[in-house]
Amino acid sequence: MSMPEAGRIRVDTQGAVATLVIDNPDRRNAIGLHMWHAMAQALDELSADTNIRALVIRGEGSRAFASGADISRFDQERSEPAGVQAYAEATRSVLHRIARSRLPVIAMIHGACVGGGLNLALACDIRISDEHAVFAILAAKLGVGYGREALARLAAAVGPARAREMVVSARRLEASQALAWGLVSDVVPHVALADVVTERAQVLAGLAPLTIMAAKLSVEHVLLGDPAMAQAADLAVDACFASDDYVEGRRAFGEKRVPVFDGR
Repeated sequence: MSMPEAGRIRVDTQGAVATLVIDNPDRRNAIGLHMWHAMAQALDELSADTNIRALVIRGEGSRAFASGADISRFDQERSEPAGVQAYAEATRSVLHRIARSRLPVIAMIHGACVGGGLNLALACDIRISDEHAVFAILAAKLGVGYGREALARLAAAVGPARAREMVVSARRLEASQALAWGLVSDVVPHVALADVVTERAQVLAGLAPLTIMAAKLSVEHVLLGDPAMAQAADLAVDACFASDDYVEGRRAFGEKRVPVFDGR
């Protein structure tokens, strides 16, 4: 009998806010191939649930957001060209789902945020960490290649020179340095992290979903230069102006009340 694979993806919901939990604390939330597949499935289900309007991604336990790929599984999952390609496609599909989701996504970061974990956080719209978070890309210590899309997201956050430095030197950044470089939006005390993120997510859940979607697609095009993404972004912007939410936003502004958007 084969042993069950370590690690899982868990989803919790509270009202209009869902939380996707990377649940592998014994390995500092290292992410195996099966977890990337589970993440993709969970993201599809959340995207289809119109009651969900914002998403938080966090790691289980106190030691890590995600420490990156599960290196203990590399011989099984990333030692041959086909496995390397399958793993890359699995991670890319998750990052695309997050970056192009209709949902605003917050990465709630504590502890280690390294390698594939940092890639995951960079695909999110907002990154908030506690004061103990540590960020790094250790590819140069492992001999693995680092993909163009991942570097594009990193360079967009910290600038090309600092992106190069992080990758070629495997430099570790403390939370204060990550904030100074633009890698995170905010650094808050650990005891306040969950409350700050929850409050921010609840605010995002009340904003116009179509506007959020259009903005995310536009940023994706700017980052990656994909012509198909440009067309999708333009269509999404046009959809905002044809929506009931646009009518509601104008009406609420005139009536001096909080708008109630439904994503249509």
